[in-house]
Amino acid sequence: MLFGLTAADLVVIALYVVVMIGIGYWSMKRIKSQEDFFMGGRGFGKVLQIFAMFGSGTSTDSPIGTARNTFVGGLSGIWTVLNYLFCTPFYWFIGLWYRRYRMITMGDFFEERYQSRSMAGMYAIFGLFFFIVWLSVGFSAASKTILALTPKPAQELTVSEQQEFKQFEHLQQLAGTDYLLLSAPEKQELNNLRELNPRGNFSYVNGTLVIVFIGLIVLFYSWAGGLTAAYLTDFIQGILIILLSFILIPFGLYQLSARFGGSGMMDGFSIMHQKIPEEFFDILGSPSASDFTWYYLLAVTMINLVGIVVQPHMIVVGGGSAKDELSARTGILVGNFIKRFLTILWTLTGLIALALYAREISDPDLVWGHATLDLLRPVGLGLVGLMIVALMAALMSSASCYILVASSLLVRNLYRWVVPERGEKHYVLVARIFSAVAIMGGVFFSIYYNDVFDQLKVAWELPVIFAATVWVAMFWRRASTAAAWITVGTSALLFFIIPILLPMVNPGLRTSEKFLATTETREVVRSYEAKEFDVWKREEEIAAWKKLAARGIATTAAPTPLAVGDEMEITTKPPAKSIYWTKGVAVDGDGTRYGRGFFNIEMALLDKLGLDLMAMPNPMIETLRLPFKIILPILLMVLLSLFTSPVDKRVLDKFYVRMKTPVRPDPEQDKQEVELSYRNPDRFESTKVFPGTNFEFTRWDKVDTVGFSLGVLGTIVVIALTLIVARIGA
Repeated sequence: MLFGLTAADLVVIALYVVVMIGIGYWSMKRIKSQEDFFMGGRGFGKVLQIFAMFGSGTSTDSPIGTARNTFVGGLSGIWTVLNYLFCTPFYWFIGLWYRRYRMITMGDFFEERYQSRSMAGMYAIFGLFFFIVWLSVGFSAASKTILALTPKPAQELTVSEQQEFKQFEHLQQLAGTDYLLLSAPEKQELNNLRELNPRGNFSYVNGTLVIVFIGLIVLFYSWAGGLTAAYLTDFIQGILIILLSFILIPFGLYQLSARFGGSGMMDGFSIMHQKIPEEFFDILGSPSASDFTWYYLLAVTMINLVGIVVQPHMIVVGGGSAKDELSARTGILVGNFIKRFLTILWTLTGLIALALYAREISDPDLVWGHATLDLLRPVGLGLVGLMIVALMAALMSSASCYILVASSLLVRNLYRWVVPERGEKHYVLVARIFSAVAIMGGVFFSIYYNDVFDQLKVAWELPVIFAATVWVAMFWRRASTAAAWITVGTSALLFFIIPILLPMVNPGLRTSEKFLATTETREVVRSYEAKEFDVWKREEEIAAWKKLAARGIATTAAPTPLAVGDEMEITTKPPAKSIYWTKGVAVDGDGTRYGRGFFNIEMALLDKLGLDLMAMPNPMIETLRLPFKIILPILLMVLLSLFTSPVDKRVLDKFYVRMKTPVRPDPEQDKQEVELSYRNPDRFESTKVFPGTNFEFTRWDKVDTVGFSLGVLGTIVVIALTLIVARIGA
């Protein structure tokens, strides 16, 4: 065995790597132009579009993050990924936009609609940073799970690792004890340890080297074969991701049944409900366990819907590379719904792991890796290797798309204006170099942040820089170039540049007592019927109390023993959350507390307005940050456009009539249709809701209505199926 992997596991991994590289080499022979490299010749049908959308949108963080948060907070962990659910029906229209743009990159949109090459160049730079953040999310998730699959035994830990692990174990013990049973010193110790955040997992494998290794493989086949290679590998990797989503569930249910006296998979569901508190099956979570309150979920849904139209890769996988409109719309809608349904399976995996390993796993980041080792390694047959391959596939399917789009943006909308009139081969070569830059940036940001959920939040919010300029321009001719520039500049400054630079310019901010403030979380008392999960937790609390009593320092009455079925009350106190720092408050070696990450300038403004931020629950702090990012850019865009010069009418006529011209699958016929529309800009004026005005709202036709209705129906089915799965065996 090597690093705990069998020969069969290593063979499976090696075979996968060889196939991916082979596809890249085969595709390389087909590349003749930028359009071949970046858009695959716009020849992809429904199946490849579906898998491209699914693969690019499903990275390693999706299953791992969902299972991790489910292990911590129950069924509400599903919103880690499912927060895009309510945006999904609107993709039916957004996919049509991407195909009717008839553009290669979203940078082309800004160059044409606003007649500004410099704005297209700025968008290209934004796109690079966007992909660096999204790549880092997948790298962090993959690294953490592969580390969990190669654990270092306790006897091989170094002295410093042993000390850190003891701190971690003590933190878990204090955090899992009824808060009322903790003495005042223990409560303070709990707060201190939460700020120290000691590690609970140590591995033979270097996480950074794992990230670099995966990045190099992605870089090679994307570098060689362009979008064709990425789409073909997305098809293979999509199948592997689906396999990844199913594989642990039957083994886990049978393990539950075998370990606790059942006889089959259905008994596994019943045992799961016997062992897990009922509040863990609440889709919006308990007040103590979930960050996904209804108001935070609403805010996240809004910011994702606003931002989706400027995510740079969406013009490619979301429909721009499809051969026709129906393929574009079907691909973006169905591809996303596949992910929505698989999210239910990832959540179920987390619940099964909670029932099996609640007493064994102290670090929830290890859930997926621990379950893989426990359930698949005894079977053999290379299943652990297959899981590693599937996790790599989830990351690589997204990463290959991201780096290709990043490189296409930088080449088409920046580099070719600085270095013009070069051959196609030259620009493809430069694109491959930019791909390497994107990969290296993703690796660096992953190492810096190394927190999947916090990285996700940055990725959700970054598109607001450009989002208003697209939404307003799509529906209003009056949207001006000057307004767009001011909106982009203001959004970037307020929401990202100032929060990053301010602590650099004024380092004292990080140690200011005012800005080290955290929420004063309240004690939460819950009453319910005791399950086995509660019985063993109470046994641990009694044991801890006896130790305190033996030392004469117990400050409370002895906890009352529990039996399954007893009515019980338990008090918890959620960890405090930093108000002003995105990565929270930490403690350095000499005991000094300091803020980490970016400075939340919105919170400083709300404090000036007199809001008592410390008294608010943790999810409200996150929620209050988002309305600024959603509303302010749109207001700026509308108001400034009223007082600045509009774009030339001839440019606008061409743009909007092309957006109303249906796409023909044959490129030559489509070109003729577009030319016909250019000669008659009023060709589709009758389809507008407000003909003869500056508003470009278009009437729905039968295809619009049916597609959107199916999207709404799919959304309802996902929620209903989630609730049904959660009640199986109850």
